[in-house]
Amino acid sequence: MSDNSTKPASTSTAAEVSMDRADVRGTVRIAPAVLIELIELTVQDIPGVAGLRSHRNMRRAEAEPDAKTFDNGKIAVTVHGDQIDAAIALAIGQGTNVSELSTEVQKSIGFAVGNMLGMTVRSVDIYIEEIIPGPVTA
Repeated sequence: MSDNSTKPASTSTAAEVSMDRADVRGTVRIAPAVLIELIELTVQDIPGVAGLRSHRNMRRAEAEPDAKTFDNGKIAVTVHGDQIDAAIALAIGQGTNVSELSTEVQKSIGFAVGNMLGMTVRSVDIYIEEIIPGPVTA
């Protein structure tokens, strides 16, 4: 059975992920909002994270000819084939160990993006935009 219905074209630009590994072939189109939402959902449940904040001056990855950058004001993602660089602006609870939190955020984003999308996270830059009084639990 074939579907002959017409579907509206997407108005957002999608990131194309080309899999060049021997065990995986093809291209997957990922809407930028989906990639950013995955990162946001992953980070919000980490103990010590009080929320995402608007960033002021996040460093962007070096522009490569085939790279595309997407930014929602809190998370910026640059896609290079099947690899990404991410930058995220956070509010954290007072007394949170920033080093441990940063490591956990980086590992969690790498795990989620790798397992759910098959992409590799090259870097995750974390910007602490606000410290909330008192401890914060997810």
